[in-house]
Amino acid sequence: MTARRALAVAGLWLAGIWIVALASARLAPGFGNEPDWPAGMLERVTPLARWDSGWYVGLSERGYDEPPRRQGQQTNHAFFPLYPLLMRLLSKTGLETSLAGNLVSAASLLGAAALFARWVTRRFGAERAAPALAVLLLFPPSLFFAAVYTEALLLFLALLAVVALEEDRPWLAALAGLLAGLTRVSGLCLVPFLLLAGLRLKKPLPAALVGLSPLAGFSLFCLHFQLRYGDPLLFVNAQHNWSDKPKSALEGPFIIVRQVVDDLTTGHVFRRNPTTLVEGLLLVLFAFLAWRLLRARLLPEAAYVAASVAIVLLTGTLESGGRYVLPAFPGFAVLGGLAARPALFRPLLVGSAVVQAGYVFLFVHSVWVG
Repeated sequence: MTARRALAVAGLWLAGIWIVALASARLAPGFGNEPDWPAGMLERVTPLARWDSGWYVGLSERGYDEPPRRQGQQTNHAFFPLYPLLMRLLSKTGLETSLAGNLVSAASLLGAAALFARWVTRRFGAERAAPALAVLLLFPPSLFFAAVYTEALLLFLALLAVVALEEDRPWLAALAGLLAGLTRVSGLCLVPFLLLAGLRLKKPLPAALVGLSPLAGFSLFCLHFQLRYGDPLLFVNAQHNWSDKPKSALEGPFIIVRQVVDDLTTGHVFRRNPTTLVEGLLLVLFAFLAWRLLRARLLPEAAYVAASVAIVLLTGTLESGGRYVLPAFPGFAVLGGLAARPALFRPLLVGSAVVQAGYVFLFVHSVWVG
């Protein structure tokens, strides 16, 4: 699959998502939720700017707020700086801020699609590239690749780091890794991937340089918070402060286990929040894909997918599990192998596309989908 074809496919997908989003915005007035945003924000943002998009818009326009002073107070310190910084730079051309975010996401996705096709072709063969890209794009939570969210940017930077490392361009790989560490906490999942990929290439020095680059980016973010607020882990404290009760990252897995057990024993699995059930099932799927990669002796790829699953557990909730695994591109390459069974693969793609359209409709109407 050529880069040009991958770009064309991703461009068509983006156009389809926008058509559904614009149509959804005109349908079912009054349906859904009213976001708790400043007055006038909902009226000016694009239909693909909802939920956390509001935080990115505010962060791009005003910068970081004062730290939280009470439990349950939500602040924007839970969000990393690179994506809103790119939004701010683009909005200086006169674009509305959320539209600038959509354009950053779109450009990132187009770059990621070309790199993904190249990587899949090298690792799994040319015949796997097209179905793997189809799975990546039609995976229901992939709508966030078009929204004002960081998933598309992180996917692009992760692929750029891996492809550059494998093509013996360690400085480019290190730069991409560093920027991934400034994009979201999931960028740290690249550390084992890049270290192991470099060792697989029998290049220990580039492996160390590139492998630690996401940690360097993350450290710069922490240093900024230390110098400005005196708290290097303010983003962790701010994220956990969103909960009504204090919690730590180490408590996250136990909170999830207790919630799952409670849902199973009380019969609330389907009634309390169907989205959470779906997110949990998607995490199980990607844990299985990590095992498949490990069985195929693709240890760097398996470590990356497994880390992308594990980091969700530290949050203490399954609610965004499907979104957290979006940058775990090796998992989608494995799923692309289902194309060898067209009687199964094609209906799954069609069904996934229909579900994704439903996700877009709900997202536009501020209903939580991840």
